[in-house]
Amino acid sequence: MKKNCLIAFFLLMVSMFSFGQLSKGIKGKVLDRDGKPVPDCVVKMVDKSNSQNKYEIKTDKDGMYVYAGLPYSSEGYLVSVQVGDLPEVQKLIKVKTLEMVELNFDMRKDLVMKEEVKESKPNPAAEAQELFKNEDYQGAILKADEALKGEDKTYEATVLLIKARSFEKLNKFDDELETYLKYLELYPKSNNEKEIVGRIADIYDQKGDKINSEKYKKRFKELGGTITAENYNEGVKRLNEGNALEAIPFFKKAIEDDPNDAEAHRELARALVQTGDYAGTIEQLKIYLKMKPDAEDAQIWKDAIKGLEPMVKK
Repeated sequence: MKKNCLIAFFLLMVSMFSFGQLSKGIKGKVLDRDGKPVPDCVVKMVDKSNSQNKYEIKTDKDGMYVYAGLPYSSEGYLVSVQVGDLPEVQKLIKVKTLEMVELNFDMRKDLVMKEEVKESKPNPAAEAQELFKNEDYQGAILKADEALKGEDKTYEATVLLIKARSFEKLNKFDDELETYLKYLELYPKSNNEKEIVGRIADIYDQKGDKINSEKYKKRFKELGGTITAENYNEGVKRLNEGNALEAIPFFKKAIEDDPNDAEAHRELARALVQTGDYAGTIEQLKIYLKMKPDAEDAQIWKDAIKGLEPMVKK
């Protein structure tokens, strides 16, 4: 009799196992931000080894759920819940053959953990900046693109600037121009507007696009920018036309724009000597030679100073 009973029990167990009726699955509870049970919350289960196997169950009035009879999965199940408008929380579990796993969701803890994990992930914007500092400009561009494709737009402006400057370092001026134009489209009144507009004007100038170059030069001036070469070039033009008196103010303005412009001092000297201002000529030539002592024409101007010094009234 005992033997028959044992056989019957064994057969019953095998039968239950075959139809997945054993206590194999997950159970738990779902709590909101205040620690209160969440009724009618959908708990989703997705087989990691086969995403076609999906299951779900709702919590009861006490926020409890039980799902028995989960098929075996070699990689486990991704279990997720979403409470109201809060971000979805996911957890990975592995269910053994004869095991009921308890898996609770507590938004007071789980969302904090989710935020901490999110913050610990690499930030493509920061990586792009670091690559730029390390002079890996191609790598910086790739990371910048990765950051720009993301949903987080916090660092978009910074990333666009990194990308544009990386293109500049690689002499990819068309790409640099396109990136700066995109930046101005998205951030038309940024703190970098003047600098970027000036750079765009330079690029168009290099490309020989006079119309757009003049357009952005005008905008640059309206923003308070100074085009250092403009006054210098105008001075050279007038000096070459024989108008030394007219050239002098432009060279002086060029020096105001850029005190380190050695050539402006030299050209001012050339204009001053034609007006008879020999003392002024000597002064400007000495500044030029001090700034560029190894210039190819240094000896010419040293000789000029010697020739002019006797002509200066003492």
